[in-house]
Parts: sequence; C-alpha cells; structure tokens
Amino acid sequence: MQTRKLTDEEFKATQFAPLRVENGAPPLDFWQYVEAIPAEDFGVADCRDGNVTHVYRMGDDYEHVLINSQYQGVAMVIVVDLKAGKVFGHYLLDLNPPGTEEPDA
Repeated sequence: MQTRKLTDEEFKATQFAPLRVENGAPPLDFWQYVEAIPAEDFGVADCRDGNVTHVYRMGDDYEHVLINSQYQGVAMVIVVDLKAGKVFGHYLLDLNPPGTEEPDA
C-alpha cells in the first residue's frame, strides 16, 4: 500500500472549520494504511497502540483522525478525504512548543 506523508502546507490546507466528532463510525477502515506508514515518518513517536481519542471533521471534505503517541501533544494524524472515500495522507502533529525535548526514557 502506498502512503503519503503530508507537508506542513498540505496538512494545513485540510484544516478548516474543525468540528470534533463525538461519536459514530469511521468513514472507512484506515488501519491498513497506518500499518504501511514507514517507521521514519513517526520520528520518536510510538503510535502502535492505536489509541484514537480525537477526531475532527473539516466541513464535508476531510476528517482528521489523531492516533496518540506516548508523548503528550504528539499524534499521527490520518487525513481522510471524505469525498474520495480514501486516506489522503498522514502527518505527525506536534502541539508542543518549539524546542521541547522528549522526556528521558
């Protein structure tokens, strides 16, 4: 399966009018895509537990599924293209201030 690591610009272009999805079924099964993401795209983040706590709908166009990592504020975002019915790409989201170092193991 081919994956697509989104650039900052590509990811930001899919962010508009976010509305948190509180319940419901995912628009498609994206886990096979997640398994195909190259390890280097995760950096130091480990999202293998598959813990999804936040999903945001961007109008009728995209859905952002955040898969938590072991670090607070760091998640792999799977961007689902709702109109095409497929995964658009992925983006490692780090909400921590620039220069924040990961804690010692």
